[in-house]
Amino acid sequence: MGRKIKFNIEGQVLESGITKVDRKKLYGSSKKIVKDNNGNECVISDLYLGSKILPRGSISQVLMNSKGHHVSRSELVGFNQNNEKVEKVESIFNLENKCLKVDIDEFLSVNVKSIYQLDIDDEQIDNWKKYFTNDEVYFLVFNYRADYEGDDAYIISNGEHFFITVGKKNEYTYLEQENINLEEEEEIDDELDFSML
Repeated sequence: MGRKIKFNIEGQVLESGITKVDRKKLYGSSKKIVKDNNGNECVISDLYLGSKILPRGSISQVLMNSKGHHVSRSELVGFNQNNEKVEKVESIFNLENKCLKVDIDEFLSVNVKSIYQLDIDDEQIDNWKKYFTNDEVYFLVFNYRADYEGDDAYIISNGEHFFITVGKKNEYTYLEQENINLEEEEEIDDELDFSML
């Protein structure tokens, strides 16, 4: 199990590791292998003389300044839309994460980008379950690594297992009788006046 995260739920500090839930773990994966007539696995070849094919994982993103020199991520400084310097949001592994109980509707309106399963020790599971007896949902700011903008995250449970759903809240207003503004449109005369042609 990896590093543990501290969650402050209603004043109680609970700890757990996390494991990312991905499509391969849920549905499995497949790989296409091409073989020749003799049953030997085919390899990629290139018709262009002197060109090279870079294998998977051999390239990565590099940050450069205006003079073309390499810049490490730790040297970057964040600014908001008003050109004001902003402080980094700490990683969830480095602080006690305050969790706030929220309405299920808030959770259901999230644009989900990843899901993590909590790896809770067997002796701690009962402490966790007492906060999720009525399908409670808890909100926290999620940042796997220190960065300038944290994601919205929600802890949920199916009674047996616990999950963190990470994404961004969708900001929208429900249309209701009270907030619909209907304005009368003036009638447009659709009849053509051929004398104007």
